[in-house]
Amino acid sequence: MEFLTFLSYIVFSFLLFLFLNIVTKKFHLTKIEYVLFTNIFLVFLAGVASYFRLTTFCDDLFIIVVFEFLIRMIYTSYLLEKDFFSKEEGALSLYLTNVVVAYLLNQFIIRQVDMVFLNPEQLKFLLWVFIILFFYHFFYKRKELSMTKEIVQKKLDLGDKKQYVILQYAKMKQKYGQYIQAKGDMRFLIYALMIYENYRRPRVFRQMDYFRYQFDHIPKKQGIMQVDSKKILSDVESIEFVEKKLEKLQEKKKSKKNVVDSSALLKGIGKKSEEVIQIEKVYQYLKEFSEL
Repeated sequence: MEFLTFLSYIVFSFLLFLFLNIVTKKFHLTKIEYVLFTNIFLVFLAGVASYFRLTTFCDDLFIIVVFEFLIRMIYTSYLLEKDFFSKEEGALSLYLTNVVVAYLLNQFIIRQVDMVFLNPEQLKFLLWVFIILFFYHFFYKRKELSMTKEIVQKKLDLGDKKQYVILQYAKMKQKYGQYIQAKGDMRFLIYALMIYENYRRPRVFRQMDYFRYQFDHIPKKQGIMQVDSKKILSDVESIEFVEKKLEKLQEKKKSKKNVVDSSALLKGIGKKSEEVIQIEKVYQYLKEFSEL
């Protein structure tokens, strides 16, 4: 390996290190996104090098990622004074994966072509793909924004829609009633939460969340009860999760088991004051309906 090529690898490894730091800090990259950004950086370098016929530079381009790995290890261990090899952080496995992917990219793609940048015919195809994706993204975002505004407007006056609440209660009871073990007022509180959360985040939005999670693996609120979870939860699993949480909170209270302080329980599971007001209205509607 020529000395200048080796030196250039070191320089670009520092640039890659800075680039990844900036992008990670700004966009909070997932592990997959981190690996993708690293290898996009390599592809761009390979494209420029192949354009100027610097074939020697492209032969062992993955070494840039190896050097970046070493720089990050030193930076983390000595400057940040953190355990780089901590299993909980999972950093070592991420960076080793990064090196392996870069090596495979270098050996089986970059070294096998004369020109990394696209030719005019390939660019034409890519242009049309970009146009299709742009229009999809444009109209998808507009549709989602429109639906979000509609949901926000609905959420403001849910407490005044008594008939809607009762109809939803009938549907939820038929669909999920067998999975709810709680009795009495606690059961009505669970249904009130279910109706409120389903109204705020309908099934169509939850399906979109599930679809996105398959690609970005970013934790989102899950299920009909909108539970904070790092894994996908079904509607039934989210109901069971909230029920157990409410039961534990109820057990900690000194009041009788059948006496439910709905406001305290809702705040105990993280609901804000304005949410508590809406949910309690639904809860009261359900109690009144049961007494008819």
